[in-house]
Amino acid sequence: MSEEIGFIKEAARRGVAPVILFVADTDRASLRGQALLQEQIPATAMVTIGNDYVLRGELPPGFGAHGRILRIAALQAFLKNYVDRLTFSFTAYLRSEKDSSSELHEWIRENYITFRDLELDLIEQKK
Repeated sequence: MSEEIGFIKEAARRGVAPVILFVADTDRASLRGQALLQEQIPATAMVTIGNDYVLRGELPPGFGAHGRILRIAALQAFLKNYVDRLTFSFTAYLRSEKDSSSELHEWIRENYITFRDLELDLIEQKK
């Protein structure tokens, strides 16, 4: 679909460096979608998300051969129930929670750092 709508060409025309975050899954549709994107999108713009909650283990063969991989650990069930509330905000939690050693605090911080590092890598690539 990205090719049909001219996503990459339009981004270049507007001076935008696109980044595609693709959540990997074990089903055929996910594998086909990843393969199609690999043909259409430069490796520097492709980030495969290895979400342990979705995959429940390692990435299937073929994922990660193009672009980079960003891993997100699964939350414990009791924490998942907590963050699934409609009113929950990760940022608000970090601002209000005084115990920075809590499991949820560490999980959020680790993922924020991962996304910050991704952004810093993209900034470096632009130079």
